[in-house]
Amino acid sequence: MTEAFEDPRWQAISAVSFDPECTAFPFSARLARDNGWSPLFANRVIEEYRRFAYLAVVGGREVTPSDEVDQAWHLHLCYTRHYWGEWKEALGTELHHGPTKGGKTENKRYRDNYDATLALYKDLFGEEAPSDIWPAPQERFDRARHFRRIDMSDTLVLSRSRLAATGTAGAVAAGALALAAAAPVPGAGEGIPKDLVVILGMSILFVLIIAIALRGGKKGGGGGGTGCSGASSGKSSGDGGGDGGSGCGGGCGGCGG
Repeated sequence: MTEAFEDPRWQAISAVSFDPECTAFPFSARLARDNGWSPLFANRVIEEYRRFAYLAVVGGREVTPSDEVDQAWHLHLCYTRHYWGEWKEALGTELHHGPTKGGKTENKRYRDNYDATLALYKDLFGEEAPSDIWPAPQERFDRARHFRRIDMSDTLVLSRSRLAATGTAGAVAAGALALAAAAPVPGAGEGIPKDLVVILGMSILFVLIIAIALRGGKKGGGGGGTGCSGASSGKSSGDGGGDGGSGCGGGCGGCGG
């Protein structure tokens, strides 16, 4: 066990509950729903958010979270009584959140900070940050510009990877069915007209794509938002998002965000 886990500050952070028993729709469930995560993955992200907060207050430098951790931070800020009450007491200081200034200089600054955060994580916790929650810097920052907030009640979202996998499987299935349908059956004439075979094959492919898409729910990935930064006591910071992005920043020790 590393010294971090024996630190009273970490023990205080670990003791903070995000999901009171009396709550029907707790923090972890909302985090999972808002990001399309499984409950297990959402709880893992909350644990990494705890670690990020610990790095922010004891690391002695600016730190930048992954996008997944950032989503937990964003949501937590909505729970103002908890954030500025029990959480602040556990941290022993304030952890503020503010917008980025944008531009290439800021972008580079937070890419560098993210690299340093991963190194600090390994140094203090004695292990590499999990890559499915803390991805490589290029992935963490380059994907930020593609995020959008959408209403899932009237929008159908098709994952590129899911669509590719479905398309391949569907094409094979549709092709096999088309060949089978087009093949003449002994004693039954010429078989099904080619135009009908094409329509049938495309219909099956379309149904397969929609069926896979409607399954929904990411089992263990990240999503949403552009990302933010934390800072050590007495410092302020901008976000870790893309150039001119809409992310957030953080600082602690009473500074403004």
